[in-house]
Amino acid sequence: TSAAAFLKIPAGARPAAMGDAFGALSDDAHAAQYNPAGLAFLEQAQGAATHDSHFQGLAHDFGVLAVPILSLRDTRLKRNAWGVAAFSVRTLGAADIERRGLVETDAPVGTFGARDSCYALSYGRLVAGGLAAGATLKLVEQTLDSASGRTVASDAGLLWRAGPLSAGAGWRHWGGGLKLGSTADPLPLTFYGAGVLRAAPGLVAAVELRAPRDDAPRFSAGVELSRAFGALEAAARAGWNTSNADVEGFGGASLGGGAGYGRFAVDFAWVPFGDLGAAYHTTIRLRF
Repeated sequence: TSAAAFLKIPAGARPAAMGDAFGALSDDAHAAQYNPAGLAFLEQAQGAATHDSHFQGLAHDFGVLAVPILSLRDTRLKRNAWGVAAFSVRTLGAADIERRGLVETDAPVGTFGARDSCYALSYGRLVAGGLAAGATLKLVEQTLDSASGRTVASDAGLLWRAGPLSAGAGWRHWGGGLKLGSTADPLPLTFYGAGVLRAAPGLVAAVELRAPRDDAPRFSAGVELSRAFGALEAAARAGWNTSNADVEGFGGASLGGGAGYGRFAVDFAWVPFGDLGAAYHTTIRLRF
């Protein structure tokens, strides 16, 4: 088992629609969650805010702001010459969970809530040519009724870009155990390797292979087709994620899209989980 399983939830509608195969793409502010090395390629500040509606009344929220270090300084250097930093927050919450006593009854004896949170600082910088490196330090907290626990974890990654190809690798959620009550469980440490092919202008294909400590190896694939019509942009996305395929009913696939105008964009994704229902992701992205 693992603690803080909420860390596996897709951090944005665009990655979710592409099956979570984002480790080698990471070309926007979501890189802070998928591969912090991707931050190094951002030449302007970006922000994103996501809300997910899940089955069983679960609500997941994610927000990130990525800023090139030289953004606020008048210099001839590129804004990302000294790297790019990002701050992100994600939460997962459930309220009005029925409380049961030691004696079985038809009626609950009250309700309680649960909340998971993660606060993260990320940094990415170009190392040489098209190779970048990045790291994330994060505080992970969980609260269940009156019990709570916290721990510190890290992510790290490399990202290489050359023409139409990209490749990325690293780890996510490496840290100490998180203790609720008397037992501490480890975080869902995951190693990954990923690749991207930009097959044509506006057409991107991405794959990712993950090796989580608490599960069998998992595979994701996604495609994105985007077009620009002057200042207006539109995109269609689809993906497959084996992490969501082990359910009763239809699961594994994902669909989504997005539209943008100038510096503003809205993305959405639909991710089914079989008989459990589906998750609906909505993201607002801004460039400054």
